[in-house]
Amino acid sequence: MSDKKKRYILPEEEIPHYWYNIQADMVNKPMPPLHPTTKQPLKAEDMYPIFAEELCRQELNQTDAWIEIPEEVREMYKYYRSTPLVRAYGLEKALGTPAHIYFKNESVSPIGSHKLNSALAQAYYCKQEGVTNITTETGAGQWGAALSYAAKVFGLEAAVYQVKISYEQKPYRRSIMQTFGAQVTPSPSMSTRAGKNILTAHPIIRGHWEQLSRKPSNWHVSLPIANTHWDRYSATLPCIKQ
Repeated sequence: MSDKKKRYILPEEEIPHYWYNIQADMVNKPMPPLHPTTKQPLKAEDMYPIFAEELCRQELNQTDAWIEIPEEVREMYKYYRSTPLVRAYGLEKALGTPAHIYFKNESVSPIGSHKLNSALAQAYYCKQEGVTNITTETGAGQWGAALSYAAKVFGLEAAVYQVKISYEQKPYRRSIMQTFGAQVTPSPSMSTRAGKNILTAHPIIRGHWEQLSRKPSNWHVSLPIANTHWDRYSATLPCIKQ
């Protein structure tokens, strides 16, 4: 048997207590995102109706290199982190390179991807702000599954709008989301004004994104922050009180 070490796992007691914010160390800061209406640099409060307020502040934070991970989130991370750092010997051989190549295996999370790392934090901050319901969109279902799991962990109700073609092609992903208590709706659907308009114009369409986006005091629209370019459709919901 080869004595080559293939996996490196950080001990649980050494799991980081902080997220690293690379923007703080960048010499040339990223251009600020612009408000879609005013075309002026976006402020954190502009996003408060959609995202948890702490997430908005973190998104635009360009000064703090280290942001503390809440203890409740770290405790949930311990169920699957740290994830293995794996030496890619096969790839090195195929490339004929003397370089050492490593990859981080995030497939060992309960959801099977890295997306739970963000979902747990988003759900936690929503819970802290008194939100009771979160809603999101998903394509293949990985993000929807991650947020459904996180919502269950922190006692939130989740509504997931999944692209209809994936909803039909990947029933097991849908089952995972529903197992965690999420309401999963194929999109476009007749449950929102935006969905109705799309289906009226294109009755057989199967690939649009749709999601609830009105936020009464206890609703939160959760999207992966890095993917805010995705199209979002609005609808009106009855206000659900705490």
